[in-house]
Amino acid sequence: MAKFHPQAITPEQTSELRYLHKVMQALDILGEHPQLHVVAYGRIWRYPDMLQTAMRYAYLAQLHGFNIEPFRRWYNRDAEIFSHYGIQWFNGQQV
Repeated sequence: MAKFHPQAITPEQTSELRYLHKVMQALDILGEHPQLHVVAYGRIWRYPDMLQTAMRYAYLAQLHGFNIEPFRRWYNRDAEIFSHYGIQWFNGQQV
């Protein structure tokens, strides 16, 4: 797991992390009902959107020093689903 230096975090990344936190709360239902669509924040979100957003959220959370182990376990458990939608683990690299 790559370590990031706090000085590398931009205000834009912090703002995006806050926004994605709100988005993920709105998309939570897609985890249990992937066939649904969610209208939130000016767009229609589908299950693959939630997976991609979760990956970006995890990247930014790790960058900010948060523990992303629960997300890593989810990804490892459902790696085939992520892969089906073309979503790869970020390995410390920007997504």
